[in-house]
Amino acid sequence: MKKIFGLMFSVSLVLFFIAGYLAYSNHQFQRDAIHAKGQITHLRYSYNADSSSEVWFPEITFTDNTGKRIVFESSTGRSSYRDRMGDTIDVIYNQNDVTSAKINDTVGLYLGAFICGGIALVFLLIGGAGLWLMNSGKRHQRLIQNGKPLAATIVSVELNEAIQINGRSPWRIVCQWLDPQSGRVFLFNSANFYYDPSPYIKEENITVYVAHNNVNKYYVDISGFPEKA
Repeated sequence: MKKIFGLMFSVSLVLFFIAGYLAYSNHQFQRDAIHAKGQITHLRYSYNADSSSEVWFPEITFTDNTGKRIVFESSTGRSSYRDRMGDTIDVIYNQNDVTSAKINDTVGLYLGAFICGGIALVFLLIGGAGLWLMNSGKRHQRLIQNGKPLAATIVSVELNEAIQINGRSPWRIVCQWLDPQSGRVFLFNSANFYYDPSPYIKEENITVYVAHNNVNKYYVDISGFPEKA
């Protein structure tokens, strides 16, 4: 699983790079392009069976800076073009390549970058979260094996309102430990429970494993609690 999550994370970085490149290239093109007034002279109808939607692709006619009449079809179609036959529309193109002509529309120009970035974000969240969870498990095991066990006092069971899934927050156990040498009190939060663990608390203390050189690196041992069905 770690290889799969790692691959997804790597793919997300590549996709973010591609999205950034597409956005930058289109920004440069939009900045340096020549503007012209075009007219929608034809609409090509297309039906998308997957989304059950109707789309019209406009054919644009315009005159370039040399007086030549240019006709091109937009690669981006929309249902909103349906009633725009004959409308005037802003066209941009590279003065050295009229075949680069496009409708000067932010959504159309950056759609590829948006889609690529959106897919990258999904891969990043899944891959990154998977790697983080797997590494968290390993860190917890290292603390159990090599850390210092403390008997912390359970002070409350609370909702972790920083997280919400379907409008509901998970529970966590809050406990504290008094350092007899410094006289300082340290608070520890357990991992999240997706049920109320209160009925299963049988003792006032719970074991917390901490790193020898850093009390802030810890793991509250909840192995004695039942797993959610």
